[in-house]
Amino acid sequence: MDNYLIGILGGLIGSILTLVVGKSLEILQKSKEHKYELEKQFFVKKLSAAEAAVMQYSLFSDALSQLIILYSRYEAYETDIGKQLNDDLLKQIDEKIALANNASLNIANAISLYFDLQSDFSKNQIISSFYDTLNSLGPYSENVEKTFQQYLNYKGTELEKEAHDIYLNA
Repeated sequence: MDNYLIGILGGLIGSILTLVVGKSLEILQKSKEHKYELEKQFFVKKLSAAEAAVMQYSLFSDALSQLIILYSRYEAYETDIGKQLNDDLLKQIDEKIALANNASLNIANAISLYFDLQSDFSKNQIISSFYDTLNSLGPYSENVEKTFQQYLNYKGTELEKEAHDIYLNA
């Protein structure tokens, strides 16, 4: 009878230990899965922020390329069609700059949240140049908008040509 009781007790203890070890391993596995899921979500957010920054850089790069084309065409195309083409190109440039400006605050917040800006990342010459260029475009965009509004105010008056010339130079 003692052997029988020892056998039952041994089986019961073995079953309990198996359950405890199994549940412990399951908890450990879930903890690791949770950690990996958080790391994955962080990586996805960081990737999205980087993609948005590259997209904004691309928009500004296109806008600057179009500005170069626009300024090179001003003297060559003094016809009405040339002016219309230049106005259309300027409108596209304004749209790209406005789109990039609208997204810049969100992108800056995302970059500062997901990237350690105290590291070598902020010392990267390309990124520093990108932000310098981004900051330098603000006054130009405002100047173009102000001179365009001034041109619209003087449209139909004797100062229209002068206001148009100022707008084109802006």
